[in-house]
Amino acid sequence: MTADNAPEENVSGANPMDEPEAGYLRMVEALLFAATEPLDEASMSARLPEGADVPELLSQLRDHYASRGVNLVQVAGKWAMRTAPD
Repeated sequence: MTADNAPEENVSGANPMDEPEAGYLRMVEALLFAATEPLDEASMSARLPEGADVPELLSQLRDHYASRGVNLVQVAGKWAMRTAPD
């Protein structure tokens, strides 16, 4: 909020992610980094709040990490963080 209590404008022009979805992304990310083995969507879904769209969250995380030093990859139908091939 600004000093006159008017909502702040999004200066970047990007659509801000809603807070619950951002929280779900953080949870999926944490699960994947903490896991010692690849995780299936059902086990991630069981650890997230009801209504979390796990396939969509995984897609967003895969896109986010695509150009980074670690990537989200599918391994035998499950998901894991792995170092980038390069």
